[in-house]
Amino acid sequence: MAEPRVLMLFEPGLEYIIALFGIFLAKAVAVPSFPPIGSRGLTRLSTIIKDAEPNVILVSNRLNRYRDQVLTKLSINLADHPAGQSGTGPHWIVPAFETVGSGPKHAYTPIAPDQHALALLQYTSGSTSDPKGVMLTHANVLANCVSASQWMGSDPQRIGCSWLPPYHDMGLMGGIFQPIYDGFTTILMSPAHFIQRPRRWLQAITDYRATVSIAPDFAFELCVETVPDTEIATLDLSCLQALYCGAEPIRQLTLSRFSQHFAESGFSYSAFAPCYGLAECTVFAAGKPLQAQPCVINFDKKALASNRLVAAINGESAQLVSSGQVAPGNRLIIVHPLKSVAVKDGTIGEIWVQGNNVGKGYWRKNNNEQNFRAQLPGIDGSYMRTGDLGAILAGELYVTGRLKDLIIIAGRNHYPQDIELSALLSDNRIENRAVVAFSIKDQNDKEQLIVVAEIKRSCRLTEQEAQDIRDAIQSAIIQTAGIQCADIYLVAKGSIPVTTSGKLQRRATQASYLDGTLRSISLVQAQSSEI
Repeated sequence: MAEPRVLMLFEPGLEYIIALFGIFLAKAVAVPSFPPIGSRGLTRLSTIIKDAEPNVILVSNRLNRYRDQVLTKLSINLADHPAGQSGTGPHWIVPAFETVGSGPKHAYTPIAPDQHALALLQYTSGSTSDPKGVMLTHANVLANCVSASQWMGSDPQRIGCSWLPPYHDMGLMGGIFQPIYDGFTTILMSPAHFIQRPRRWLQAITDYRATVSIAPDFAFELCVETVPDTEIATLDLSCLQALYCGAEPIRQLTLSRFSQHFAESGFSYSAFAPCYGLAECTVFAAGKPLQAQPCVINFDKKALASNRLVAAINGESAQLVSSGQVAPGNRLIIVHPLKSVAVKDGTIGEIWVQGNNVGKGYWRKNNNEQNFRAQLPGIDGSYMRTGDLGAILAGELYVTGRLKDLIIIAGRNHYPQDIELSALLSDNRIENRAVVAFSIKDQNDKEQLIVVAEIKRSCRLTEQEAQDIRDAIQSAIIQTAGIQCADIYLVAKGSIPVTTSGKLQRRATQASYLDGTLRSISLVQAQSSEI
C-alpha cells in the first residue's frame, strides 16, 4: 500500500522544518507546495492537488484563514479527488507546535526510514510544462547530501544564509537538508523579505558572517539594481567563500555586474560558484570546485549554431559560463537528442545524468522508463534525460538551454536566452529579465520569431516611442542573431507568466500570445506642441 501523502502549506520557518520531519517520522510522503496566495499560486496548487491526491493537507495557522477561499477555488479539482466525491476531500489539519524547550523532555530514539521508501514528491517549477511530482526516496536525499558534502568539503565552522523557498529543490536541499546533514549553522529568511528589499539578504550575510549562500541569476541582478552606491560601504561581504548560483542559465554579465558593484563591500569574484542541478536528481549534478575562478569562454557563434563549442578567434562570439564539473558520485554524458548516441567532447546535445540522487520517476506518469532509465548501447547503467542542452569541454559542463525552448529558423539553432538578452540591452525602458523569445509557425509551416517584452511601470509610451523600442529590439537581434522578428509584442510589467521560483514561462507566454490573452501595453496620445 502506498505511503500516505501530506501536502504542506507553510511559510518558510521553523514550523515548516518541524512539520517536514514530523511527516518523515510518520512514514508519510511530504509534498511541499507554494502557499496559496494570489491567482498564480492557486492555479499551481490546484494542479498539484489534482496530481498528488494528498490524503492530508497540513497548513499553518496563518494560512488556515485561506481555507474556504482555497477550497472554493479548487472545488472542481477536489471533486476529482476520490475523497472529494463524498464531499469531504483531503483532511485539512492545522498542527499545534510546542515552543522549543517548553514541553516535557523525552529520550529520543532515532528512527531509520526505509531508504527505498518515498520521502518527497518534489514538484518541478513548470517552466516548460505543468509541474510534475518527482518521486524522491530517502536514499536519493541522502545521496544528494553526501555528494554535496564531498564537493563543498568538511568545514564545521561554515555558516550558511538562505532566502530560497523551502518548497523548491534548491531551497529545501541547500537551505535545510544540507546544513542538518553537515551540522553547520544556517540563517534562514523568507523569500518575501528578500523580494521586498534584496539588501536584507546581503545585510544578513554581513551580520552573521555567512561563508556560503546560494541564489539564482535574477537575485544578483536585483541586488545591483536596488542597493544604491551609498549603501555599499555599509555591507561586508568579505566573509563569503562560496556564493552558489544556479537554477537557470548563468550570465557572465550578471556575475561581472554584481562583483563590480559590491567590490567595495569586500566581495571577491572567485567566490562565485556556478552549479547545475534539477529536481529530477534531487538537485545537484555539477558545480565549480571551491577556490577556482568561474570558467568563462568566448565561443564562436557560427559553431554554436551548429552544436559545437569552438573557442572564438575571429568573428562573432558568445560568452558561456561553465556550470562546473560533475558532482561526486554522479556521471554525465552528452547524447544526440535525435540519434540517441553519445557525442564527443565539445559537441552540444542533451545532458543525461546517472547517480544515486536521481529520483524514481514522475508521480503517476507512464514515461518514466524513457525519461529516468534511458540506456545507450555500449554504456553501462541507466540515465535520466534532463531535457537540457549542453556540452562537456575539458571536464567543464556548459549548459546552453532547454531542448523544448530551442528556436530553429532556416536550419540554424538559436537559444532564446541569447535573443532575449540582446533585446533587453537594446533599450533601458524594457523591464530587466522580462523578455521572452519563441517561435511559431506561419501559414506556410515556416518558423517565425516572436519577441515579447515588458515595459517598465514608470514608462508611459506614445505609439512612436513604442515603435522606437521595437526598432531598437529588431536592430539588436538582427545584429547578434541575424533574424528578422515576425512580431515584437510590448506588454506591461507583470504580464509574462513566471514560475513560483521566478523562471520565465516561455511555453505559457507562447500560448497566451496565440490565444490572444496576452494584452499589449496601453499607449498614451502624443501631446501636440503649441505654435
